[in-house]
Amino acid sequence: MASAKQVLVVDDNVEMVESLSALLQCHGYETAAAHNGYEACDWVRDALPKAIIMDLGMPWMDGYGAVRAIRRMPGAQEVPIIALTGSADGDSAKKAVAAGFNQHFSKPLNFEYLNQYLSSLS
Repeated sequence: MASAKQVLVVDDNVEMVESLSALLQCHGYETAAAHNGYEACDWVRDALPKAIIMDLGMPWMDGYGAVRAIRRMPGAQEVPIIALTGSADGDSAKKAVAAGFNQHFSKPLNFEYLNQYLSSLS
């Protein structure tokens, strides 16, 4: 079972996962990592995290496909899933929310905004 403060970080960029995980850990979160949509789905099947931060543009299964698959899993409908993308336009945010994401942040990530959002989930 996942901790109440566990965040799953999903990105095909290993350095991004490592750096974001380190920042989250400095703020008291436990982190888990996945590097594509399939890994994220496998992880969520085993344990429901407090939140998921997921890149949209990944090989094999992108963030849109992964969020749709996760939302169909028992118990996962209420897990906050945050889209993280290189696109800052309004269409990207609308498309992410329509796919099942709760929130949309663009890269480069303003960590304080993310931390405020995660804190509001407690």
